Amino acid sequence: MRRTIIILILATIGLSCTKDAIHFPTTNCSWRELSEDHPKNDLYQQVLDQYTGMGIPGIAVLIAKKRENIWAGASGVAEIENGLPLEPCHIMPLGSAGELFCGTAAMLMTEDEILDLDAKIADYLPVDISGQIPNSQKVTIAHLLSHKSGIPDYSDNPNATLDLLNNKDMDFSRENVLEKYVYGKSSKFSPGSEYDYSHSNYEILTLIMDQVYPKGHADYYSFRLFRRLGLEKTYYKGETDYYTLNSRGMANGYFDRYSKGKLENATDLSLTIASGQTGSGGVVSSVVDLYTLLKSILAADIVRPTSLELMKTYGIAMGHSGSLPGYSTEAWYYPEEDSYIIYLINAGNTINGPIQRLIDIDFHEKILSTVFTN
Repeated sequence: MRRTIIILILATIGLSCTKDAIHFPTTNCSWRELSEDHPKNDLYQQVLDQYTGMGIPGIAVLIAKKRENIWAGASGVAEIENGLPLEPCHIMPLGSAGELFCGTAAMLMTEDEILDLDAKIADYLPVDISGQIPNSQKVTIAHLLSHKSGIPDYSDNPNATLDLLNNKDMDFSRENVLEKYVYGKSSKFSPGSEYDYSHSNYEILTLIMDQVYPKGHADYYSFRLFRRLGLEKTYYKGETDYYTLNSRGMANGYFDRYSKGKLENATDLSLTIASGQTGSGGVVSSVVDLYTLLKSILAADIVRPTSLELMKTYGIAMGHSGSLPGYSTEAWYYPEEDSYIIYLINAGNTINGPIQRLIDIDFHEKILSTVFTN
């Protein structure tokens, strides 16, 4: 979700995790061992250690720089409660970076000739649904993918904040979120005329994908992405229940509720949101699997070259960031350097306090400068 909705929540009341702290064991991970011989192993590791020493609980990073072997490492802890070390193979919810999977699946559906980029929302959805979406007779699949639909973002709706505050067990399903915060609302602009990021676009996109693919978009993810790419540490709807990921090496997530540098467990809150999101989130993965997906996209391996060019114009080919209360994701390809930098952090989405500045500004700038000036 966008930071705005979480900031409002945290600024109004202190959210508390109603369940006991969740302890997620890791699995055997060879990536750290494989990276020990990398010529910049010590340099990269020092950067991670510096920032976990400054307050970030855990950081997992994969760096694939031109003319260098892949480096994957981690620092800090997966569980503050018992000091369990974070490993490069730990998994975390990706937040909006899950749109990389949704966008790729949508392009594959066009290649399979079951989805038309120029078709309108109303061409696919029944009238009782499409009639409630602004400009459904004009908004195309391409508009949804490129965030040029004008459909309002559900996370910008102040009522969503109030509902979350008043009901900790809120139904965060796609259908409920769209019905309460999107349906019947006015369009922000004429389709195609402007860009405005909206999580709603990708939630509506999965509604359409479920219409055109009888087994549902989650099954399509599994069939066309996870299995084909061998993504063994990536999970989504139908792959597993989110609350069973404790046995698959998921790190706890933490947030700085009062912006005072004190971290609290936010794992349950993150999983509640992630379990409801579809196209705009909901994916849990590792830095290695994210790299595998992104590299396959840009090599025109998983998609055709023509699809890749369209994805570049839509802004979903070079990478994506994501956040939830307790987690932060950055997964990007830098074309001028022909390099990838991907990292997962098990903290995030709080008021702009010391921990959040470490993540969004200090660490981000440090890792970029370290990779590209050495």
